[in-house]
Amino acid sequence: MRLPPLILIHGYPLDHTMWHSVVGELSEKTKVFAPDLPGFGDNPVEIAEPSIDQMADDIAELFELHNLTQAVVAGMSMGGYVALSFAQRHKERLAGLALISTQANADLPENQRARRELIEKVRHDGPTRASEAILPRLFSAANRDNPALAQFAIEGSKRAGVEGICWALEAMARRPDRNAVLKSLTVPASVIHGAEDQIVPAERARTMAQWIPNATYVEIPGAGHATPLEAGEKVAEALLELLQRSAAFLASHPPCDENSRHRPGIIWSPTERGL
Repeated sequence: MRLPPLILIHGYPLDHTMWHSVVGELSEKTKVFAPDLPGFGDNPVEIAEPSIDQMADDIAELFELHNLTQAVVAGMSMGGYVALSFAQRHKERLAGLALISTQANADLPENQRARRELIEKVRHDGPTRASEAILPRLFSAANRDNPALAQFAIEGSKRAGVEGICWALEAMARRPDRNAVLKSLTVPASVIHGAEDQIVPAERARTMAQWIPNATYVEIPGAGHATPLEAGEKVAEALLELLQRSAAFLASHPPCDENSRHRPGIIWSPTERGL
């Protein structure tokens, strides 16, 4: 059974490089897209107002650029916010949904204030303030002092620059609650979470999985918030299982055209608009 394409949406303040080990496990099994969100990697900052929905609409452009009908969309942390927006705004494109180290809740007022305070610090001190702020909570205890892992956040912040970081922080602060989207999902889904996540409590992820009608929950021991970096093989295993369930779902709910034929492979950062 042919597996659907997979779109991997990175977290903050990372970029597409965070998926390197996951891609290594899956790129020979299906077509894998790992784009940079607006303002990150080589993708310029949007001229539009900061918005998670704008990021989701940019992801939807991948389907037009690469002649895709449906795909599994997987997002980590901020990427999960984008994936949920995509599921709401472009549900006809969705073959499956993976929510990794993320949540459906909107920011509380104190979280919004903290993001906007960080925006001011980044504008004053530079983009590495973003990585400095998140690194103490990004990894599990065993990985907290791993310089190779920390470098993904440090370099991701530098490549994003002040404008990329600030645009993303404001977009996250403005995002709406999307718990209702969870309950309305009809496609297969997976909630993948690190047991030692210090940013989104595992209990919140378990509850989220319970609200999705056709979801599996995978909790990874020894991993923190950055599960694809800390436990790439385990994340890939969970995504492969979702791809298989999504293939079965598509077989019983065929798309209206055959233009989404694809071969296994990887597209890290297509050049058009960074997607």
